[in-house]
Amino acid sequence: MAYKSEEKRKEQLQLQNAIVELTGINIVTCGMCGTVILHSIDQEEIECTDCDFISDVADFPDLNH
Repeated sequence: MAYKSEEKRKEQLQLQNAIVELTGINIVTCGMCGTVILHSIDQEEIECTDCDFISDVADFPDLNH
């Protein structure tokens, strides 16, 4: 994802971190197909809603990182 400025990128990261802190829900992408997925931060495994890929949370990178 390309941002026009570093400031806008940092703002997006701060907003995503606020979601995680307030709700315990993270926004990630599937490591196999790229689908955006919401998941509880206490989950040890995630299953993609589109391609059914199931794996450790390490295989599902944060949407903004």
